[in-house]
Amino acid sequence: MNSLEEARKLWLVERQVFKDFASYVQGTLKSAVRRGGILAEVSSRAKEVDSLIKKLILKPEYTYESLGDKVGVRVTVRYKDEIGLVLEIAKQNFDRGEPENTAIRLKPNTLGYLSVHADLRLLPGDAQIGKFPANRFRAELQVCTMAQHLWAEMAHDSVYKYDALVKPLPNELQRRIYILAGVVELADEEFNRIEREMPSVAELSLLRSLERHYYKLTVRRGDPALSLDVIRLLAPLYARTPAKIIEHLDAFFAEREQVLIDVYEKAEGTADRSAFLFQPEALMIYDLLETDHLAVREAWSGHFPDRELERMANAFGVSFD
Repeated sequence: MNSLEEARKLWLVERQVFKDFASYVQGTLKSAVRRGGILAEVSSRAKEVDSLIKKLILKPEYTYESLGDKVGVRVTVRYKDEIGLVLEIAKQNFDRGEPENTAIRLKPNTLGYLSVHADLRLLPGDAQIGKFPANRFRAELQVCTMAQHLWAEMAHDSVYKYDALVKPLPNELQRRIYILAGVVELADEEFNRIEREMPSVAELSLLRSLERHYYKLTVRRGDPALSLDVIRLLAPLYARTPAKIIEHLDAFFAEREQVLIDVYEKAEGTADRSAFLFQPEALMIYDLLETDHLAVREAWSGHFPDRELERMANAFGVSFD
C-alpha cells in the first residue's frame, strides 16, 4: 500500500485496536518493571492519524504495513544503568527484538535523540495473542533516562532536534547548542556515576536496599530525609551489622510479599493512612512491629507522632496490646 489516502482510511479504522494493544503492552511492562523494583514512568501511545501521515511523508521508504512505530511504549528511568535492567525485563515478558542504541548512530559532533529502542511482540503463550497476533502487532519500546527525556522534550519542537537543522545556523549559535547537548549528556553520566559510587554509609545502604523492595509495591516517592531519620532511629534495635539487617529484611519481604501487596493496594484508596506508609522504611517498621512492638514504641516516642506508628500497626494488622 503506497497511497497516503488509503493509509489514512485504514488507520482510522484500525487505530483503536492498536491503541488497545498499546495499553496492554504498557500495563504488562509497568507491572513487570515494578516487580523488578525499578522506579520508572511507563507510557504508551498509538500514533494519531496526522502523525502517521507525516511519518509516511517524511519517510517515503516506508509503507503503511512496514511502518514500525504505529505503537510506541516508553520507559523513563532515573539512571543509565537501569536501561539494561528494563530491556532484560522486556525480554522476559515479550518477544523482544535486538536493542538499538540511537547514540551509536550519532557522530561525536552531531545531535539526536538518545535512547535505546527495541521491537516488542507478544509471546506465543500470551493470553492476548489471539487478539494481537505477532505478525500484525508490534510496539516500539523506547528506554531512556530522565535527562535524555528532558533533551527530547525540549528539542522536539526546536531546530536543534536534528543535526541537519543546526548546520545552517550561525557558528556561535551552533556552538551554544552543542554545548547544551553536551551538558545534558554529561549530567546524565554523572548522575549515574554518583549513584554507582555512593560511599557505603550504613544508613544509605539500608535505604537503597529498602527502596529495591518498596518500588515493587508502589511508584510513589518517599522523602529520603525522613527515611534516613527513621533508619537511624530504628536500625540499632536489630543489634546486627547493616549487611545482616539487609539480609534479614530481604527474607522478611519474601515471606510477606503478598501481605505487603495487599496492604499497598488498599492504601491507595485510603485517605487516612500513616504518613510513613509510603516510605521505603515502612518495611523495617513492619518487621520491627512484629518482632517487638514495645521496643519500637519506646524508640519512636518523642521522635515521631505516636498516632502515626499506631496507624502503621493497623495497616499491617499488628496489635499493640
